[in-house]
Amino acid sequence: MDKQELKSKIMKGFTIALPILLVAILAVMIVIAMNMIKENSVPVLGDNVSTSSTTSSTTTQDENPDNKDPEEDGNKDGEDQKPVEPTPDPSSKNLLFVSNGDGTCALSGLGDCTDTFIIVPMESPDGDIVVEIADSAFKNSNSIKGIEFPETVTRIGTYAFYGSTIREVEIPSTVREIGNYAFSGCKYLTSIDVDEDNANYSSSSGILYNKAGSTLITYPAGKTDNFVNIPREVDTIANMAFYKCSSIKKVNYHGTSASWRMVDIGAGNDVIDDAIVYCAGDDGK
Repeated sequence: MDKQELKSKIMKGFTIALPILLVAILAVMIVIAMNMIKENSVPVLGDNVSTSSTTSSTTTQDENPDNKDPEEDGNKDGEDQKPVEPTPDPSSKNLLFVSNGDGTCALSGLGDCTDTFIIVPMESPDGDIVVEIADSAFKNSNSIKGIEFPETVTRIGTYAFYGSTIREVEIPSTVREIGNYAFSGCKYLTSIDVDEDNANYSSSSGILYNKAGSTLITYPAGKTDNFVNIPREVDTIANMAFYKCSSIKKVNYHGTSASWRMVDIGAGNDVIDDAIVYCAGDDGK
């Protein structure tokens, strides 16, 4: 084989091998490039995520380290929040009031109110402050069962609840005056409780006294005990304090018989006059 023919064969083999070599080199480069992409978490072509998108996302996370949704923050401060609804006034409606002409008034009766438990408002519909329960306001009412006084009430009038069907009463600390017979003859009334901070009145076992405990004002006619305990401090039993308290048959007085004879027992307390009186003080107690 001459030199020219050898040269021709070498050139032909090189021409065939060169593309194969280039393809092999390109394949190696592609493999190396793909490994580098995976190691650096750079998005691969065809993942539909561009490098610029990744950069934008990283920037957003850096600016919002708590990873909060800006739209959520916008809703909290924004326009779509529901307005806070006012708390409904629980006070009884359609009650009767009489103005005192000085910005205050008295609750004078049920009016068209159908509530059996009366929640007295602090103000009348005309804007007067409710400071008293008028005389005879609920006298002989056969629908009332209970009442809640506001802290503005300072007076409960004479005969205010006389003969009514009220069952329990709580006197707030602000009440300075309770008129005569305000709770007398209430056949369902079992308890009169007085706030301990009241300066003029007190209660014990549901019985109404003055603050010093020296005057027994009202024994609830609805109590079913057949006896009553009267402290030795009591020197006066108010008129009609035991009116219609027919269940009482015995009086346990904690003083002596001599001091019992000194107790001023008002009119309308026949049940006490007729009861058997036991004076514990006679036994040295």
